Amino acid sequence: MARLSKGEQELVSGFGGLELERVGGQGAGQPSPRPDRAGLQELDVRGISSPLHVLRAHRALRTMQPGQVLKVLTTSEQTIPEFQALSKYVVGYELLSQEQVGDEVIHVLRRRR
Repeated sequence: MARLSKGEQELVSGFGGLELERVGGQGAGQPSPRPDRAGLQELDVRGISSPLHVLRAHRALRTMQPGQVLKVLTTSEQTIPEFQALSKYVVGYELLSQEQVGDEVIHVLRRRR
């Protein structure tokens, strides 16, 4: 599993407020998206090369509770079959929707268990 190096930042959002989490330093663990009141989470991996966007989404889904939803923002059409494969071969993830809006591709996944 790919990890961020010390001092690298990952952008996460809870469908409203953006946050930067820093890896390294005191008490730093692996970054994870922050839920808003409805339990929806957003992971912005636009511009990140393959397969890191899928790995980061998988890492975020592992930290979520069953029933929570993750919205992943990417910039490549190549991610469409990759996220379909993630939900097909990893037990416990459900692909709710995929939508291409301009240059962005939005994937919505749910953790089933």
